[in-house]
Formats: sequence, structure tokens, C-alpha cells
Amino acid sequence: MIDAAGGWSAVALRFVAFTATTGALGAWAFVRFVLPALGAAVDERTHAAWQTLASRAAMWCGIALAATSIARLAGPFATIPDVALTGRALLQSAAGQALLVQGVAGALVGGMIAGSIASSPPAARRWPATVEAALTAIALLPPALAHAASAPTLRFPSLAVDLIHGLAAGAWIGALALVATVITRARHAEHGAAHATALFAAFHRVAVIAAPTVFVTGLLSAWLRMGAPEGIASPTYSGLFVAKLLLVGVTGFIGAGHSKLATKRTATVSAELVGRSLLAECAFALAVLVVTAVLVGTAPIA
Repeated sequence: MIDAAGGWSAVALRFVAFTATTGALGAWAFVRFVLPALGAAVDERTHAAWQTLASRAAMWCGIALAATSIARLAGPFATIPDVALTGRALLQSAAGQALLVQGVAGALVGGMIAGSIASSPPAARRWPATVEAALTAIALLPPALAHAASAPTLRFPSLAVDLIHGLAAGAWIGALALVATVITRARHAEHGAAHATALFAAFHRVAVIAAPTVFVTGLLSAWLRMGAPEGIASPTYSGLFVAKLLLVGVTGFIGAGHSKLATKRTATVSAELVGRSLLAECAFALAVLVVTAVLVGTAPIA
């Protein structure tokens, strides 16, 4: 199965790239949608600290994405001795161009946010417009590096579905990782339970849209690639897709329990207990990314 997906190194690089992309988009969603929804529920100092956390997450995700893009571009040079020929072939291919742009965009996100964090007082930190543009490129590129780009039929719908799938995954799983980090740290902090409750309510507005979108677009993508999946026992693209959907379902089930806390508007929640279930949800989400890294390198079988 791993060999069919390109080998361990290729799967590992794709996993890091997908995780970094999801994390960067999640940090953007956290800053753009979750934090503004908090209102006056948290003080300015806490708000600034959470924004700094998201900025640092986006910075490191950008750096990781740049590094993996370079490694994936350099891979063919290890097997093909003609450097000039290999370089031209890479730059002329859609995948090579996408990896090059992805690497530049990741480097811009990492470098620009690092400079912003270093030069601005905490309360005034805002992501530069260049970062927003680079994040847009990062969001648009993954479908060009997956099966949708080479679909023999219905290529545009495939690209559109993959794009929406990736954006929703970033808004849900990427932002979830930040929420889990904040809640875990809040266990021993003053007003930790109140802050956890406020953050749950703010994140719920994003998750309630993003999570179902991930599942629905996943089913659409399965139908566009191969029709009805064969089953989880098959060591093929079909079986991997079923495994991914099951993992997404488990992740969503855990998230649904968190959603009830937000919809019930509980006065306070136990940061310690919820922190554990959030980490469990993150673990299953990470497993989804592992399967995705194998899935993208496996040829679809109808």
C-alpha cells in the first residue's frame, strides 16, 4: 500500500504538507472568525495572547510547507542524473509549478508573520496583506497536486470539490488544534473555565458549517473518482477512502459532543475534561491526514 503511494518518504512529505496547509488555514480561520466572535467574553490581554498563538502556528506551518515543497521538488533529481532536463520538466509540469508556488507562498507566510511578531506590540499585531495573499495561494494549490488535476472527466467540478474540502478541513481541523491548545493551557489558568466556554461558543459557529462540509465534499469526491467505494478491507484507493470517511465520522462524532456544550450555552465547562476529549478529536483528525497522505499517492480504482 505504501509502495503504491510512492514510498514512505513521499507519504511523509505529503503528510507534513497537508498538515501544514490545514494548520495555516486553521490559524487564518481562528483569527478571522473565531476570535472576532468572542466579543467582550475575554479580556484584551487574553485575546492578544490567542492571536499571537495563531500567528506563531501559521508561521511554523508556512516554514514547514516551504521545506516540504523544496524536498518534493528535489526528489526527482535523486533518480534522474540530467539536472537540466529534470529541472525543465519540473518547471513545465503543472505539479512542479504548483509546488514552486506553494514553497514561495509558505516562505512568505513564515517570514512575514515572523517579522510582524518581532516588530509589533502584541495588541497591534495584524497579518500583512502579503500574508493574506500567500494564504490564498496555499488554499488554492492542493487540488492541483491531487487526483482532481488529472481527472479525465468532470475536472472542474473535481477541482472545485477538492478546494471546498480543503478549506473546510482547515477551518475545522486546523482551528480545532488551536482551540485544543488554548483549552489545555487554560486548565490551570484563572478564569480558564469561563474562557473555555466562550471559545467553545465562538468555534462552534465555524465547526457547525465546516465539519458537515468536509464530510459531504468527501462523499462527492469519492463519487467523482470511483463511484461507490468497495469497502474498507480493500487495500486500494476505494478502501482508503472508506477508512478516511470513517475516521472523519468519528472525529465529527466527538466534535458533536463539544457542539452540545456550545448550543446549551453552559455557564462554565471543565477545561481539564474537555481538554482530553479535544485531544482525542485532534488525534483522529491527525489520522485522517495520515490516510489522506497515502490516498493522494494511490491511483483511483473505479
